[in-house]
Amino acid sequence: MTSQAKVAIVTGANKGIGYAIVRNLALSYVSLHRPEPLVIYLGSRNPNLGESSVSQLQKEFEGRQVLTSDNGNVEIKFLKIDLTNKDTINEAAERVKNEYGGKWIKENLGKGVDILINNAGMAYRGSAFDTNVVKTTLATNFYGTLDVINKFTPLLRPNARIVNVSSLAGQLRILSPELAQKFSDPNLDVDGLIKLLQQFQYAVDHGTWTQEGWPTQAYGVSKIGVTGLSRILARRFASEGKNILVNACCPGWVRTDMTNPNAPLSPDQGAETPVFLALDEKIVPSSPNGELWSLLKIHKW
Repeated sequence: MTSQAKVAIVTGANKGIGYAIVRNLALSYVSLHRPEPLVIYLGSRNPNLGESSVSQLQKEFEGRQVLTSDNGNVEIKFLKIDLTNKDTINEAAERVKNEYGGKWIKENLGKGVDILINNAGMAYRGSAFDTNVVKTTLATNFYGTLDVINKFTPLLRPNARIVNVSSLAGQLRILSPELAQKFSDPNLDVDGLIKLLQQFQYAVDHGTWTQEGWPTQAYGVSKIGVTGLSRILARRFASEGKNILVNACCPGWVRTDMTNPNAPLSPDQGAETPVFLALDEKIVPSSPNGELWSLLKIHKW
């Protein structure tokens, strides 16, 4: 790989939507016929599953001129990263820094991270809801995503993109009007967002969440946090003069281990909007930054 390689990172990518994102990111990038090669880090917390997924993609792409080893311009690598383990996040960022970042970010704009797709997440099945469910769900979906962004932001190149996989289950309408107004406050910062989610956890711990305007939905609230974070980061980067696009997206109701085998969309269909937000050069750059997208369109949060 040359120093001019573009670099993409996809978390939670050994199966389901994440795997489909890596697959379609590679295929879509090749179809664009860009001169720069693309390195895709397939992130997974399980090395065996991650390495197996990389091998599976390599086998699928064999003879199709997708991979650099086959006269293509995409390379796929396994990256160990677990959103609930800060050590793995730190180690993942350090590895990418050593391979495609570090001092070269300032000295050579050809090195760094161009695309960060935060796909990893979790959800309890059914109507499970208690203190532990809320704590675990927030730890993975919100705080884990935040930790990844904080560690990889210094590695982002100019014109980089962050795509946070959120959900329409996390729309503000599931909150009381008062809470919805707080989350949508244009002056809300990351610390304020964290305080709101801490209030949710506290209310659940003390059995007062309903009276305080919170829903009985750990997953939905965690995704409100992810979408809110996307909006805040978009404002921050704009205020700092950085041309970095940050958007949240709902992949739709997709057939995965986390959802339902009867869901209407395939993983490849679910990957369509995240890949679009990562690669499109016409609609996305000219659209408002920090939005919630679904089915290739901006959706009301």
